Amino acid sequence: MNTTVRRATLILALTPFLSLPATAAFAGVGVSAPTGPLPTSPATATSSTTTTVTPAPGAAASASAVQVTGILTVGGTNTTAGGSGASASADSLDVLGMRVAGGSTTDPSKPAKGDLIGTGETPAGDAEVAPYSAMVTSSGGDSSADADAALFHSSLAGLLQVWVLHSHSHSDYTPGQSSGSSSSDGAEIQGPNGTDIKVLHAEASSGHEGKSDLVVVDGTEIGSSDQANGACKLNLDPVVNLLCLVASGGTGSNGVTTSGAAVVSATGMVPATTVVGVTTSGGSAKTAPPATVHHISNPPKKIAAAPPASGPLPHTGPSLGLPHTGTEIALLAAYGAALVALGAGIATAARRRRGPAFA
Repeated sequence: MNTTVRRATLILALTPFLSLPATAAFAGVGVSAPTGPLPTSPATATSSTTTTVTPAPGAAASASAVQVTGILTVGGTNTTAGGSGASASADSLDVLGMRVAGGSTTDPSKPAKGDLIGTGETPAGDAEVAPYSAMVTSSGGDSSADADAALFHSSLAGLLQVWVLHSHSHSDYTPGQSSGSSSSDGAEIQGPNGTDIKVLHAEASSGHEGKSDLVVVDGTEIGSSDQANGACKLNLDPVVNLLCLVASGGTGSNGVTTSGAAVVSATGMVPATTVVGVTTSGGSAKTAPPATVHHISNPPKKIAAAPPASGPLPHTGPSLGLPHTGTEIALLAAYGAALVALGAGIATAARRRRGPAFA
């Protein structure tokens, strides 16, 4: 029995020392490597407001004193103007698609001008059959074009000018605004003191409604498209659909402004025919609503993880112990002291119970 007590006492006394390796193992188990994505550096975000401006559309204008599609053109003019340049074309007489008298240009340094027959300047004046002129200008992003054509023109001693089957077209362009204007007359007489008489007249200007007149005397209209109000027409479809004193104009859904007018317009079984007609187009630049654009000036960058600390490899499984804070050694020492005291108490109690014979 004495031997048994002594063994128990020895085991209890050694318990603290035997528990140290296990405790150290549990302490190591409590250490784990950091998990989750690596931290990133913060990004710098900025924003700015941009405004988009669409330049004005190109301008165009055309006019003719007489035009029978594919057969005859008398006093016909066409002009265009845009950001890349301008063009002008004048046809005093065109038969079956062949230019008899006329000219075209796209070069500011090369205007086209001439006539079929002309007297040149004389003391009594001058006279030209099928005169025409076409010219363009271009400077930076601006451009313009002008064209004139007539079947006949005469100037008498600088006092009287006569035009027969005459038209004029003009186009003008800047990035912010473009416009076209044109006019045509069956005949026009310009006399002294500013007298001006036009017979069979039509005019148009982009952004405005066109107009046509039977006679205009010093600006006073007689038999105008406004007065006719669309009542002057003859519809014998499909043989012929004839309209006279017509006018149109407005702004389309695309922002392009148009204008047109004609003294007589006929379609049907006969070729499309226009007597004194004009058309124009133009428009303005468009500005889109301001838009906010976001920029990232410092894209996120990954920060390298710190190297693992020296010592036992980190535990990758679930933690089985309390966090390793350094206080476990003191706790183990207290456990050991308690066990030693408990062992000593048991041994003393055993001696007292057995008496001196078992000492």
